[in-house]
Amino acid sequence: MDEGRRRKAANEAVFREVNERIEGLQRGFAVTQNQPLHIVCECDRLDCTSRITVSVEKYESVRAHPDEFFTFEGHEDTQVEDVVDTGPGYLIVRKKPGEPREVAEATDPRS
Repeated sequence: MDEGRRRKAANEAVFREVNERIEGLQRGFAVTQNQPLHIVCECDRLDCTSRITVSVEKYESVRAHPDEFFTFEGHEDTQVEDVVDTGPGYLIVRKKPGEPREVAEATDPRS
């Protein structure tokens, strides 16, 4: 993986970690009030500030797979990931086999 791709993978991992912290703060309220989570896009764009709204259940189903990420529509990178699901205003992408998936799995905050 070239240095640019490595940097982008690191950026995605950082946003996933941010969302884990957001989820931790919002989860109690969201579950008891049946409210969605408001997370940040996990794309590889360094300047992205897009927000995504997802249910707690959808968030947990994606987090169960260390190679899956939430991205805002149009922020997917088809060179290193495939779209595996969609929701209102967002995509769920899975890293392709090889180094992109290995980096995603190695940086999974839940493992």
